[in-house]
Amino acid sequence: MNHAAHLKSLISPMRTAMAEFSEIGVRAAMGDLMSQDALVRLSHPLGDMSGAALYDRAYAPLLAAMPDLERRDLIVVAGDDGTGGDWVGCMGHYMGTFVTPFLDIPPTGHLAHMRFHEFYRFEGGKIVEMQAI
Repeated sequence: MNHAAHLKSLISPMRTAMAEFSEIGVRAAMGDLMSQDALVRLSHPLGDMSGAALYDRAYAPLLAAMPDLERRDLIVVAGDDGTGGDWVGCMGHYMGTFVTPFLDIPPTGHLAHMRFHEFYRFEGGKIVEMQAI
């Protein structure tokens, strides 16, 4: 298996758990993969946080707003950044029925799509940094 394929295989369990989003499955997959002290940089208004805070501060409110939440990846790329950093980048949509407010956005009661771009830096098989929109 080449290096890029290996990096993609590391993130596969988390992507699979998020495809049919459940709190238990996603928390378990993230706990196995993400360092608790990973640097997580999300767009405003979520901002920076640790890996330990990511689920409760970002994903739990999204799942509450869209109880049938699904993650659909369209692009997954992987490789090194030329300075020794191993990265996986994903682009796709979170989608679900928007039934309760999310980030002060009122619900529509209809299917909603939220595009994402997520980049994960790995060290020793763990995510140590995440940057996402």
